[in-house]
Amino acid sequence: MLSELLMIVVGGLKMGAIYSLTAIGIVVIHKATRTVNFAHGAFVLCGAYVTYGIVEVLQFGWWAAFVLASLAGGLLAAVVELGILRPIRQADSFAVITATIFIGIGISDIYRLLQNTEILAVRSMIRGAPLFIGDAMITREQIAVVGGAMAVALIGVALFAYAKFGRGMRAMASNPRGAVLCGYSSDAMNALAWFVGGAMAGVAGSFAAPSTGVTAELSVAMVTAGFAAAVIGGFDSLRGALLGGLILGVCETLAAGYVSSAMKNAVSFLLIFIILLWRPQGLFPEAKIRHV
Repeated sequence: MLSELLMIVVGGLKMGAIYSLTAIGIVVIHKATRTVNFAHGAFVLCGAYVTYGIVEVLQFGWWAAFVLASLAGGLLAAVVELGILRPIRQADSFAVITATIFIGIGISDIYRLLQNTEILAVRSMIRGAPLFIGDAMITREQIAVVGGAMAVALIGVALFAYAKFGRGMRAMASNPRGAVLCGYSSDAMNALAWFVGGAMAGVAGSFAAPSTGVTAELSVAMVTAGFAAAVIGGFDSLRGALLGGLILGVCETLAAGYVSSAMKNAVSFLLIFIILLWRPQGLFPEAKIRHV
């Protein structure tokens, strides 16, 4: 019984780590630009598709896939911000949010046109004999995904918190007008925030590709999970997004393992409703600084 529970929890942490990466990208974009980005799942799909091309078609290594998938996701996000969202940003937030919805749908449809197959399979990152803890079997890929995705997520959080370019994004998040008066370019910071958020999504796509395969449905699945994780943790908290993704992943696998596989899809929506009713600021909201 305990062995089964351990395997379920480890499987949940694997998907939860991917959800955390996706959620952090969503939160970075929202914190810096105040844009709720419903196209984020398409950036994950882009990263997964690039990973398939690098690993399966070109037969390169996984390190090349991680680097190029993050660049592809970041560049796609930056192009979306520069070419589509920036011209309409002065209209109102509703126009921008609506645009991200249809951008996500459009990118997914472009993928469907490019690929005639239902699913593109990507081989595992690490092959080898599984590890055993008692009767519980843990694969090397599960360890690699949890460790790798968490490492990338923590690097992203650290860059936003301590790096020089992160200071500009934090300034825009705190006080856009004050940041401009201090010499920061709002256009440059917006583009940078979208690039960083898109890069996180691209890496999430690399980690997701071996487990889920590459399909157009990956876009919807990941944006749903990413938003759920962000809401659970706190939509303005990078730490909350990281922890919210892990909580969501474990809850999904527990529901699938002990209730039914159909319940797994309902868990994210159920958790969102509970959090919004009980603690709308999320479980791990960012501390508010009072300016005197």
